[in-house]
Amino acid sequence: MKKMKKMKKILLIICLFTITFSSSEAQNKLGYINSNELLTLMPESKVMQSELESFAKGLESQMMAMQAEGENKLSEYQQNESSMSELVKKDKVRELENIQQRIIEFQQNAQQALSAKEQELLTPILDKARNAIEDVAKEGGFTYIFDASTGNILYADENENILPLVKAKLGL
Repeated sequence: MKKMKKMKKILLIICLFTITFSSSEAQNKLGYINSNELLTLMPESKVMQSELESFAKGLESQMMAMQAEGENKLSEYQQNESSMSELVKKDKVRELENIQQRIIEFQQNAQQALSAKEQELLTPILDKARNAIEDVAKEGGFTYIFDASTGNILYADENENILPLVKAKLGL
């Protein structure tokens, strides 16, 4: 009987040890990073910003040239309106309306072109950051890495912030 009780105790201890050991092994290692902060630290982001500003300035100068053309034509029309026939007036008004329509279309197309250019320049930077984060996560044995910039973290221990590791990985 005593052997039986002793064996049950040993079996219970083994079971408890196994349960405790497996539950501690099953815990996830969590980390977080502020991806916005990382992107601002990457030199590629500064280059991208510069290229984007240059592209936007080119579009803006084209827009200003179109507007200047429209203003010149409008001024010319207003100065000469009294000496124009009705047929010429209608033609000039139609021309001014066309210029205005071209300016509106250009504004829309310029906004789309600027967005496309930003996406084109941003994609390789995001890919590089994502790859570095994945490498650090694998090397550090992290199960999850959360992005603190999206506001989805309610609590995070500063020791789990992998930004210093990702900066080191990228040589920042």
